[in-house]
Amino acid sequence: QRRGFLGFGDGDEDRGLSKHYEEKRVMGYAPEQLFDVVAGVDMYEEFVPWCQRSNVIWQKGGELEAELEIGFQFFVESYTSHVQLTRPKLIKTSVSKSAIFEYLNNTWEISPGPSPATCNLHFTVDFQFRSPLYTKVANVFFDEVVARLVAAFENRCLRVYGP
Repeated sequence: QRRGFLGFGDGDEDRGLSKHYEEKRVMGYAPEQLFDVVAGVDMYEEFVPWCQRSNVIWQKGGELEAELEIGFQFFVESYTSHVQLTRPKLIKTSVSKSAIFEYLNNTWEISPGPSPATCNLHFTVDFQFRSPLYTKVANVFFDEVVARLVAAFENRCLRVYGP
């Protein structure tokens, strides 16, 4: 597991406003199981922290667009996410319409694990808020948000598939 923060005052303002998180772990679920939970964007409002609404706008083949509403502390915002699905090994998301994010990219790389019914997960997220205020909030709560996010998907697998 590796966490990275890009600092302020280094002369590169865009870089100072961006965030990156990366995690590798073995999950106790088959690749198809984890893939299906992550790909079930319409269910996010039921288990993803701070996701208040998740609605798939359209889906065709291995792509979809979804509108998500997030609420954290004192703000509630909506954005549209474009999702590319390559079952059962890769899910890539990117914001296609947003007032709060300059960009937001997630990648879920899933491969067979070291033993049956396990998988290797390589999760990355890169984002930058448009607002310096949201960036300051993210600096304070970033560790909590990403830790709870990955745990939420693991807990959802537990609820759907059992231990």
